[in-house]
Amino acid sequence: MISKLSIRQRLASHEGFSLIEVLVAIGIFSVAILGLAVGAITITRANKTSQFHTVGTNLAQDKLEQLKASAFAAVGAGDDVPPPVQGVAFTRNWTVTNNTATFKQINVTVQWTDYTPHSLTISSAIAQ
Repeated sequence: MISKLSIRQRLASHEGFSLIEVLVAIGIFSVAILGLAVGAITITRANKTSQFHTVGTNLAQDKLEQLKASAFAAVGAGDDVPPPVQGVAFTRNWTVTNNTATFKQINVTVQWTDYTPHSLTISSAIAQ
């Protein structure tokens, strides 16, 4: 059996946490979790932006290779709209500059908007 004296001594001791200490600990923990959540959102956005940049680069490279495989006289300026990727619409246009009778410069530009507008251009030259 537990004596009355030991119960009184136990109740009179200052073991455990006060309400203020618990609230401070919860506040510090909340700030840490909020920081982790913001970091996770930032990383997710950066990954999506990188993914769409890769898709845009591939679309530009595909069109450039297609134009380079065409007959020299048939290569001309134009534009098209490839199918959307994960709900993001891409537009693609290309310009052809005749530098000489046997040399053309091709610039393919791809544009899209995910969180912000983006644009990239790939250039190449073809000879007759």
